[in-house]
Amino acid sequence: MTNIERLHQVDLDIVKEVINICNENGLVYYALGGTMLGAIRHKGFIPWDDDIDLGMPRKDYERFLEIAPSLLSKTLRLVNYKTDKDYHYYITRVQDIETRVMENRYEAEGKYTHVSIDIFPLDGSPNNALLRKIYYFKVMMHRGMMALHYKNGIDKERKRGLCERLFLKMMITLPTDKLFDAYHQKEKIDKILKKHNMWGSNFSGNIMGAYRTVEMIPTSWYGKDAFYNFENIKIRGIKEYNKYLSHLYGDYMQLPPVNARKVHFRIVEIHGQKVEES
Repeated sequence: MTNIERLHQVDLDIVKEVINICNENGLVYYALGGTMLGAIRHKGFIPWDDDIDLGMPRKDYERFLEIAPSLLSKTLRLVNYKTDKDYHYYITRVQDIETRVMENRYEAEGKYTHVSIDIFPLDGSPNNALLRKIYYFKVMMHRGMMALHYKNGIDKERKRGLCERLFLKMMITLPTDKLFDAYHQKEKIDKILKKHNMWGSNFSGNIMGAYRTVEMIPTSWYGKDAFYNFENIKIRGIKEYNKYLSHLYGDYMQLPPVNARKVHFRIVEIHGQKVEES
């Protein structure tokens, strides 16, 4: 079994538990991003992808945060910025604490983390187009200030526009880790996102995802009862998947060039056993 296959197996074990909790408690979730793409194009994981992304409407997300810690098995832990002051992100992760992985961008620092899946809140936005743009600007401003607090962890390989690259180059030279309090920015983001209910909004989604405002899509695309094959399970996904995946990826059935198929994590230990390179 290759390293990525081992990682996929742990991811799959985690998501099975999360889905069971959702099903047993009437919570709605959706496969997002690369997970939704993998379900359609590969009937499972994208071969080089190393995580799973789920989104939950805000009400379901908050309920999941309440009940999951007592329902997850002892090897799994729910973590977000409210449970761990050193956690870098706004979103929630469910981690397998008996695994260790190395993230490529932190390998030089020798920092380990755990195999995990990402869970995003799905929120609405103003129905007025101008107010929606203002709303997006506010969220992205606080997201940017949060990221600059953790400037050493900014993904330098990510594609960015010229203005963004110049801005980051300038800001990285400044003591932004001291200028911006990350927890305060996350609290600001949390307050803004909770203002608009997903089901009452024309556009909603996961603005804290990798594609930012692009992930705010017509709410009508989600549907409620569309299930897809994902490895050896069924996973709920977006009903209008063709519109969604075309919006995010363009010609999504076309495989990217080999040099663009990047793995971000390498699993190094499972249940105390070292994993040999393969």
